Amino acid sequence: MNALRTKVWTYAIALLVSLGFSTATFAGSSDFSGVWIAGHAELNVVAVDGTHTVGDQDEVSQGSIGGFAPTAGYELGFNLPLGPVFFVTLGLADGGSGSAQLVKVNDNQNAADVALHASDPTWYYIAPSISIFDNSAVYVKFGQIQTDLKAIGDVTGSPNNIDGDMWGIGTTSIANNGLFFKTEAGAIQYDQFKITGIGGSANAIVEGNPLVGYGHVSIGYKF
Repeated sequence: MNALRTKVWTYAIALLVSLGFSTATFAGSSDFSGVWIAGHAELNVVAVDGTHTVGDQDEVSQGSIGGFAPTAGYELGFNLPLGPVFFVTLGLADGGSGSAQLVKVNDNQNAADVALHASDPTWYYIAPSISIFDNSAVYVKFGQIQTDLKAIGDVTGSPNNIDGDMWGIGTTSIANNGLFFKTEAGAIQYDQFKITGIGGSANAIVEGNPLVGYGHVSIGYKF
């Protein structure tokens, strides 16, 4: 995963650099300079690979589960020009107070039903950007995200909250009055979560590694 991520970032940055050299005569990073605030919405596609260890006999089953999870919230940030074409965006975002079901577990004897819900995602990021026209830019993004987890049902343990790495690529268009529109696609690889006490048994454990693909749109205002 790390090797693939390094290659993706190398190609993405090389693309930004080549665009910067090819458009330097008619683009302006100063159009994007300054503080901004925006509202955003995402459609997340969630895939979880995990294991379910059952009872005292260490019976382990493996599997994958997936689903869709819409989110919405707000973000704010600052665009810092680094030349006539290049600028860097520093941002902080909140995914809202809604929750989405990641996993639903039924043990092999139907003695326990447990659902794992994710809520309150927050993330911060850096996005190297290239202004390709006076009112448009492309960027690549890398960030860190934290999401709260809650187990609902026949369970005695509490899951750990999870952190993840976020990376994406997107475009920005800005109007003369400061209004802007962003579109973005990317992925989030979360750390492993763990729930103990499924069905009241200390040896009944669910573990998983969520991977999220997302599509993101935001509308905001640059001051």
